[in-house]
Amino acid sequence: MAALVLGALAGCSGASGGESDPTTGATRKAAAPVRLPVPDGFDSAAGWSTSASVEAADTEPGSSGFPLVAVAPKSALVIQAAADGSRVRAFSLSSGKTVWTFTPEALTNARAGVFVQEGTAGEKVVLARLGETSGNSLTTSRPTTTIDVIAADSARTASAEHHLDLAAPDDTASSFTATDSGFLVGPASGGVHETAVAVDAATGAQRTVRTTSLKVPGCGSGSCTVQASAAFATADGVVSAFQQQDGCDQWTKSGTPCTYGFQVGDAWTSTSVAPSGMHVGIPLAVSGPYLVAAWHTSNTQTDPPALSDTDKTMLVVHDLATGKIKAKVSCTSAETLTLQPGSAQSSTRLSPNGDFLISGQAGFDLATGRGHCFTSTASTKGIDLTAVADDGTAYGIVHAVDQTEATSLYGRLPITTDGTDTPERASARVSVRTGTAKTLPAAAEVPLYVAADGHGVFRTRDVVAVYPAS
Repeated sequence: MAALVLGALAGCSGASGGESDPTTGATRKAAAPVRLPVPDGFDSAAGWSTSASVEAADTEPGSSGFPLVAVAPKSALVIQAAADGSRVRAFSLSSGKTVWTFTPEALTNARAGVFVQEGTAGEKVVLARLGETSGNSLTTSRPTTTIDVIAADSARTASAEHHLDLAAPDDTASSFTATDSGFLVGPASGGVHETAVAVDAATGAQRTVRTTSLKVPGCGSGSCTVQASAAFATADGVVSAFQQQDGCDQWTKSGTPCTYGFQVGDAWTSTSVAPSGMHVGIPLAVSGPYLVAAWHTSNTQTDPPALSDTDKTMLVVHDLATGKIKAKVSCTSAETLTLQPGSAQSSTRLSPNGDFLISGQAGFDLATGRGHCFTSTASTKGIDLTAVADDGTAYGIVHAVDQTEATSLYGRLPITTDGTDTPERASARVSVRTGTAKTLPAAAEVPLYVAADGHGVFRTRDVVAVYPAS
């Protein structure tokens, strides 16, 4: 069961009025939760809700951004942070009661993100902040990145098991790149980091990872030496992406095609598991024991790889530890969506029982190894999936492309920004088992997590609400 962060969806309604620090306010109990318009199957008259801070805009579209709400599924908690990270609260997912509160050391001008990591030591909550230290008469303030790791099963007044204070670069903005089992901090571009700090939430250990030279087998007719840069971190090591530059033809199919791929720690390389005829592999996301990658061929590799209607793309679920293919589906898209390392991390989820996986605009039945595409065609729109239940029922929002780079990235859920008045977007319910899709009533919110007992967690611009199954 994979942990996840819950970003606010663009175009979703807000109903709380908001507080400057919602984590200090009272939770609306089951007697009077905010009643959001939700799909059939959820009881919005019961459950609980609380106000939520508006999330800061991402500095890099491929990063994990600054999510202020996350779910710790094994601990059955909803985690919420203030926008500046000055307080974190953990709520019981079913009752809404406060389980614990954490107050970190103060920073000024801070932006924060909260994440949940899973490992052998249990679930850990990671509070990551970009800000400045407070100066005094003797010292000046300085930019800093702080990481606080809190055990999900903490006592009522929680304390950090590990606290890291990382020097912030003066000339480039750092990004947080999080999966459910790994965490990177550092400047990101195009979904990769030339230099980053990898943080182990279980131990608090940190190490620097840099772009390195790597000899890769299976490039064309032999091996090749490439420069590999970190995309994201996992329980099985850092996933690094690379593109062959020499000894290949980047322009046409007349020569040996260039290899675009990735390596998972020291365990395996994409070229050893590539589907037949596929020389372009992009690591999109990881969830639990699975890595999702996009594979395709193209006439030219001078442009970024993309899911389009000209080249068929195969979306594949790999075993994270071995690279073995567990499920796959071939898709096309009438809308051209850029395939970037880590771009689908925010939309990649396992069902609580582990039988189904959604990622971007595709859903997979892991028992049968089959997948279904929910991408756009000449007559239908694509659906960005947000949550999947144990029976294979999934929910999503209809994809809409605007003028921002973020909406052209495959698999990245749109995030609302402060002051943005986005129109409401259509939503849908789909079956991962059969591939059928049905539009939901106008203005219906979709859950970003569905628990094994049927509770749905909903996140709008300024409300978090949890409703039981009806």
